[in-house]
Amino acid sequence: MRTVLFLLLLALPAQAGIHETSVPPKEGEKYKSADFKIWVPDDVKFIRGIVIKQHGCGRNGYDHAEDLQWQALAKKHDCALLGSWFQPTKECSDWFDPKNGSERALLDALKTLAETSKHPEIADAPWAVWGHSGGALWAMHLTFRHPERMIAAIPRSQAVVGDEAKAAQVPMLITYGEREKTGRFEKVHTNSQEAFAKFRPQGALWSIAIDPKAEHDCRNTRQISIPFFDACLAQRLPKAKGSLLPMDTKKAWLGNPETFDVAPAAEYKGDATKANWLPDEATAKKWQEFVKTGSVEDKTPPVAPTDVVAKAGAEGVALTWQAQPDAESGIKLFHIYRDGVKIASVGGAKTKGNPMGFYQIANYGDEPEPKPGSMTHNDKEGKPGSKYVVGIENFAGLETKSTESIAK
Repeated sequence: MRTVLFLLLLALPAQAGIHETSVPPKEGEKYKSADFKIWVPDDVKFIRGIVIKQHGCGRNGYDHAEDLQWQALAKKHDCALLGSWFQPTKECSDWFDPKNGSERALLDALKTLAETSKHPEIADAPWAVWGHSGGALWAMHLTFRHPERMIAAIPRSQAVVGDEAKAAQVPMLITYGEREKTGRFEKVHTNSQEAFAKFRPQGALWSIAIDPKAEHDCRNTRQISIPFFDACLAQRLPKAKGSLLPMDTKKAWLGNPETFDVAPAAEYKGDATKANWLPDEATAKKWQEFVKTGSVEDKTPPVAPTDVVAKAGAEGVALTWQAQPDAESGIKLFHIYRDGVKIASVGGAKTKGNPMGFYQIANYGDEPEPKPGSMTHNDKEGKPGSKYVVGIENFAGLETKSTESIAK
């Protein structure tokens, strides 16, 4: 029957966009509710993997699936993006320990989402898991329990020391804030260092990135997380269905935890068993910048907006456009130009004077706040024949402009 269902799903057209489901707890499980939302990119026939963003204790990660910057990463590699919201019965560990039911809920949710999206491969697709705080523990637990299914893992602001040796072959970036070394979250530093110290001498493909400006908040973590996943997804995902590929160790670089110097693994002069493992040169240099400054400079302009349509009417000109997310630093603003003069800026941080915001600004749990608005603008002063250009600016201040569109 399962084979018949799989063949029937293959015969149906895949459904892009957002799909949602909830998985109630079974007897003996400790979570109260589990809600899941998955984003499936357009024009992808076969989902090669799932990027999972897991919230921390007391947070709601349901809308992580609508984070456009992370969607850009997922789409680049023909992956889906999954967000969730686990509510514990009592304690945070009621959900971040997979044995308490959250693992079973995830697996059941993926089966349902595979059906509703008409992508049956989602049920068994491999995972790249990012998690914050309690979600970091959840990500590491899953790594130890399912190393054969884990593309890579990024635990932010917490770690656990496990026993599964195969987890050493899962690329992992353990990251936390410098200011977590003391105070309420001092165990984050201790646990992270202990996990690294146990597995790195075994040849684990693991590294630590300490944000020099952060506490328990995520700040600009995505600026190193997205490049790390990008490199791992590129190397590990097979073109079609099949087992994950091993990382190419010939491309690996190592980073000194004290001096932050980086070098190809074969040329590293220090103690390799204590050095941070990094998947390639590009990621190594971004790691080096991140651990020094707490951010990574984006030097790549965004892709220009497309499909700019200017429609004249009784109340001016209604302008619409399309834009690809900027995977490096995110899109900050859209600038509207009429006849060569900037007349408005749309998006950016959500404020009283700018109620519509786009993409991501640094926040505690790396949530997509504000959620994306529509790519529209109404120019009340516009007239038929007015010439419009839409510019797209990322958080690095780099702008790219569309081709001109004439209002009709």
